[in-house]
Amino acid sequence: MRHLVYAIAAAGFTLMAGCDRADDTPAAVAAEVTAEPDAPASVAVPTGPLIDAAALGIPTDADSIADGREIAVTHCSNCHGLDTGESLRADAPPLRYVLSYYPPESLAEDFRSGIHVGHEDMPDFVFGDLGMDVLLSYLVSIQEAPPAP
Repeated sequence: MRHLVYAIAAAGFTLMAGCDRADDTPAAVAAEVTAEPDAPASVAVPTGPLIDAAALGIPTDADSIADGREIAVTHCSNCHGLDTGESLRADAPPLRYVLSYYPPESLAEDFRSGIHVGHEDMPDFVFGDLGMDVLLSYLVSIQEAPPAP
């Protein structure tokens, strides 16, 4: 059920990216879209999540990204792969697609609150605030749009 809620939330953010917003309401997560070369000009295809790391307080410096990658190597890569690698489990999306399914602020809040995230046998992790921030730094740095179904 939670996956459905996150998917709906992610779709909502994607749809809101094209809507007019008041200037004081920043879009923290949106989908970057480009036209397909063979598609009509009115058809846009998502190319990846655009994440306003500054608005979310996610550090973007090289040290934070490297520290986040180390957390991913230790805790995530056995199932989700690493960098642009493929997932090693069918029920675990590759890390480069994770923020297309889980908005970063929701993912961070769920981890911080101790809410179980992911598939039913995914371990529960406690990264702490700094650990979660640097893990998000790494995840933001590698994001790509998942392939069309």
